[in-house]
Amino acid sequence: MYVWVVLTTFLAMIAAYFLPVRQDTQELVVVPVAQAKLLQMTAKEEAGVLYMRENGYPYTTDDLWAVSYTSGRIDDDVLSNYLPFGFVNNEEYVTAIYCMDKDMTTVQTGEDGCYKSDENKVQRMLITYGPIPERWRVVSDEGDVVPSMDLMQALRVQFVVKEMVGYVVEEGGELYVVNYEGTKYKVPQPVANNMGMSHYGLKDCLNDYGTCLAYMELR
Repeated sequence: MYVWVVLTTFLAMIAAYFLPVRQDTQELVVVPVAQAKLLQMTAKEEAGVLYMRENGYPYTTDDLWAVSYTSGRIDDDVLSNYLPFGFVNNEEYVTAIYCMDKDMTTVQTGEDGCYKSDENKVQRMLITYGPIPERWRVVSDEGDVVPSMDLMQALRVQFVVKEMVGYVVEEGGELYVVNYEGTKYKVPQPVANNMGMSHYGLKDCLNDYGTCLAYMELR
């Protein structure tokens, strides 16, 4: 029996020496690790969607247009109630609601700030953002901090092309979310500049890390 174990081990060593390295090893091993990091942001965004849904009609109000939340960051203690069971909340990611006028130029706060009707055409944006881990950041030839190719590939695998999710850049005083195809989605000024809000904003994240991940949706 011992002889067979030694022989099998010897043959396996020879096979490992001669077999070529798989060309997709990076995609099979590294990209899923990057996807797991993206999941921390995605889970908080989806929890925010559930929070908004359960704080509107018909759960907390009889008014089709009214909601029981307002503009601002969703507290992590609250958001944790909407995360999948056993999911560890990464507090580096911020999830916030911005209720804006129809042109998305100002933030509306207060109890009725997110009230939406045919006359009051409020735009509600939910956004989750946070730093890109150092492992997944690289410096471009122009000196800008950008996501690594592995992280961009993970974005490609996890999201469809029309979703407003990717890394954040600043151009001409405006912030944009750039997806894996290079499509740029302009971040409304109230969201970019955290107008009227006191929590850690998207531009704060950009200033601290050079770039950040962001996932935004109009709700």
